[in-house]
Amino acid sequence: MRTDYSKRIVAALLIVTALSMVNAFAVAKPDSFLNPPAEPEVPLADEDWTIIVYLAADNNLQLAAVGDLQEMEAVGSLDGINVVVLMDTIDIVEGTHWYSFGDGVTHFDANGFPSICDCDDVAGGCPGELNMGDPKSLTYCIETATTFAPADNYMLVLWDHGGGWWGVCYDEGSLTPTGSTDRLIMDEVQKGIEDSGVDLDVIGYDACFMGMIEIAYENRYLAEYMVASITTVPGDGWDYTAWLGGIDGTDRSPYAVSELAASTYVDFYTICLGAGLGGFPYTSMGVFDLTKVEDLVINGIDPLAAALVPLTEEYYLRGPIESSESQTPQIQFHGEAFPFTDIGWFMTLLGEKIPDLSDETAEALRLLDDTILWFEYVTPDADMCLRSFGMSIYYTISGDKLYDNYRTSNLDMVDDTDWDEFLWALAMTAE
Repeated sequence: MRTDYSKRIVAALLIVTALSMVNAFAVAKPDSFLNPPAEPEVPLADEDWTIIVYLAADNNLQLAAVGDLQEMEAVGSLDGINVVVLMDTIDIVEGTHWYSFGDGVTHFDANGFPSICDCDDVAGGCPGELNMGDPKSLTYCIETATTFAPADNYMLVLWDHGGGWWGVCYDEGSLTPTGSTDRLIMDEVQKGIEDSGVDLDVIGYDACFMGMIEIAYENRYLAEYMVASITTVPGDGWDYTAWLGGIDGTDRSPYAVSELAASTYVDFYTICLGAGLGGFPYTSMGVFDLTKVEDLVINGIDPLAAALVPLTEEYYLRGPIESSESQTPQIQFHGEAFPFTDIGWFMTLLGEKIPDLSDETAEALRLLDDTILWFEYVTPDADMCLRSFGMSIYYTISGDKLYDNYRTSNLDMVDDTDWDEFLWALAMTAE
């Protein structure tokens, strides 16, 4: 999620709506949307990188989308790097449009609004009004961008509101049959990327709360690295000018590009003596090794969850289990706490409070350390500490935050582990 129109508000109302329902397919789009992407008239030359930005701003973030598009354009041409954007807004620009960048090229009018698109060059024509919450739109985006701008390496950035495992990329112009705003649930992100047939090197989330184990596990076969935040993403989001303009000519490895995206973001908000920009003091970003996340989930999270299930019925152990999230970070928005907890602190405190679980927690922590490659945050006022390892997990002891669609959204981690069994056992016992 993002904050205010200027960015990722954790769209509290959007998310509450999402929590109470199982994701449904969106209303069908015109035939032009469903057709395969047209061949571009003149594809770009094969380069080192093509960075694809899925700019889903058919919601209250549309002005922020324009700002980020300006940041990208400010960089101009990049030697060996293509940047291709598919942007959808509510009404700043009618329909959905493609943008690419070069020296001396401008897409903006005198008022600072985009008036020129690159749809003809990129896709052989404008695609019309797309539903950015439909996985078919994501497939179309990736196929079209990589056809127009082939490269040795590909990165996809999903830009919009984020709600952790509940999903990303909310399209207020497209409603589901139940009347709710459509979005990409994580299973649809996986499907949209897989159906494109494109092997990504990096997947990034310029959206709130996406630094979750459930998301990393869902993405484990889609890319080598994931860039995401465990906390909210403030109004200005990623610093595209500093990131894209700073990609080094000597080290353009997937990890180097990932770390630069994360570090320039944290640097951007590390101002005002560390107080944080615009009142968002717990700004953070992490880089995760998706090749290691399966080991973490299967050999770290699952054995611990299986060991915890029978312990939920032991009244003298419930306190230690419940209080093991007591030092986890401030994962909330406008005072509303979300049922996410920091994996590392949960495992650390659980092992200390229940020594019989120390072997399981120690193994989970070791595997977590292998998975989280880079994590930093902006220190808030008074030098308070975020106390985060950098990755969260769904956790609650409150029945009213135990959402059925955690089990019905086709999350791979739910299918492959006992973590959901542990959550339900813990919450049901509490009642």
